[in-house]
Amino acid sequence: MCLLERRIQRDLRHAGFADSELRAVRESPPMWAQLTAFYRADGRIERVEAAFSGATGQPGLIRFFSPPAPAVCTHASYGALAHELGHALQFPPQWQPPGAFDSAPAYARARELGEAHAWLNQYRLVRAKQGGAPETQQLQLIENDADFGTQPVDLFARIAEREAAGWSDAQILDELAVLNANMFPCGMGEGNFKTYGQCNRWDWWQATQARHPAFRDFLQRLPRAPNANDQKVLMKFNLLSAPASADAQALARWADALGGCGPQGGLDALYALSCAALPGARPGVGAGAIQSSKSA
Repeated sequence: MCLLERRIQRDLRHAGFADSELRAVRESPPMWAQLTAFYRADGRIERVEAAFSGATGQPGLIRFFSPPAPAVCTHASYGALAHELGHALQFPPQWQPPGAFDSAPAYARARELGEAHAWLNQYRLVRAKQGGAPETQQLQLIENDADFGTQPVDLFARIAEREAAGWSDAQILDELAVLNANMFPCGMGEGNFKTYGQCNRWDWWQATQARHPAFRDFLQRLPRAPNANDQKVLMKFNLLSAPASADAQALARWADALGGCGPQGGLDALYALSCAALPGARPGVGAGAIQSSKSA
């Protein structure tokens, strides 16, 4: 066993990988090729003590978050490693800061395509897995574009269907990105129901608020900090995008209405208030992209 192999196995074992998953990583050639390429480019894997189980990946660094014993890090698995390698090794635009993009949909699209690459990488490495626990499906709840309802989608089955139908990688990645925009991240905290797309869009508005006087005025007029539900409704229904936000007085009326809801206003009630103040709003990530292009 060479020095690099010993280092990789030591790091994965420390991160919580079972022996069977370690063997699967070593004995699956496509996985081992990606992992050794990651390490040879000065990448590293870290274990982080946390109150939850999770994993993150970026260029040069993959972290596994491990809860206190007797709980175990359920993300210390072949599939999670495959996903995070997709983040670490593929599609660099996902790591550009919000300020590098001209619009919230453009920034969110880069982030969502990064997730799409990670899912596709996970699917293909899992198909090549030799040994270890089987990973035959990847069920995710996907929020409807037009309302707050959800539908389960097996991402692995969806990819297999598209490949069987002759779709290109670009087409598959595009669909996975749209699904990711309406998917829920892990570890959002109690009472926070924003999707990836809503989180990404809110991050862009927050990071670039100096460019947007109407948004700054709205935040200042609101008599409390925007809570998770406020943020969700803002982003889901594109309430800051033209033409919905073209009327500064309408935004001011909406801020006043939200202030009367208190810190825990329900989503349906918040949306009803929003529609009354901003009747031009349209739900969904597609509507947000259309509105953004019209306002450019």
